[in-house]
Amino acid sequence: MFTMTENKSLLARIFLMAGALVFFITEFITAAAWSHPAYSYTYDFISNLGVRGPSTLFGQYMISPLSWVMNTGFITFGWLIFVGIVLLPKKQLHLRWLVIALAAVLAVGGVLVGVFHGSGEALANGTGAYHSMGAFLAFISGNVLFGVLGLAKVNLPVDTRTRTILKSLSVIGLLCTVLYVTTLVCSSDNHPIIIIGLIERGAVYPMLASSLYLGWRGLRSVA
Repeated sequence: MFTMTENKSLLARIFLMAGALVFFITEFITAAAWSHPAYSYTYDFISNLGVRGPSTLFGQYMISPLSWVMNTGFITFGWLIFVGIVLLPKKQLHLRWLVIALAAVLAVGGVLVGVFHGSGEALANGTGAYHSMGAFLAFISGNVLFGVLGLAKVNLPVDTRTRTILKSLSVIGLLCTVLYVTTLVCSSDNHPIIIIGLIERGAVYPMLASSLYLGWRGLRSVA
């Protein structure tokens, strides 16, 4: 039988894995529903999946039949990760207030992205600003969160390899966030380069991979 601490640790890891899986699965389902044109993981923004459309923004045409699925994923994934972070055993986690604060910002960012859509109409009426703010809050806080969890001083009960992976993925995610912003700012005629979707995923996927990996390693150690 598991102790109370082991039960909380198990639940924490399950929620961490669930948060990442919800994002990946809802993204895949929503992208698969696109047609004429088909959705491109390398060219199209992730946010396009949450726009029912038809709409156009930055030269990209958006029409997402299952936009509600992606928006559900946007709203849900961050809160699942937040719950996972909160459930990490208190006695084992230093800098707990910082870790929880970062997870909360990630969750709020996801909600903003899911509620305020990144369409041409949203840009015109001003609500697109909330979408953009939510996206960058999630990009930055999510990657910093797992980078902090990879620090030895946080005292997360994982091995050195896991710490290295978390810190490395955090750096990759933050660098891609900077590259993403730079690419948008430097794009001519509001038409981003053809791999803008890939660059954006370079900012998002590392934190999701960290959440998934941390949960998987934790589940293995509990088992």
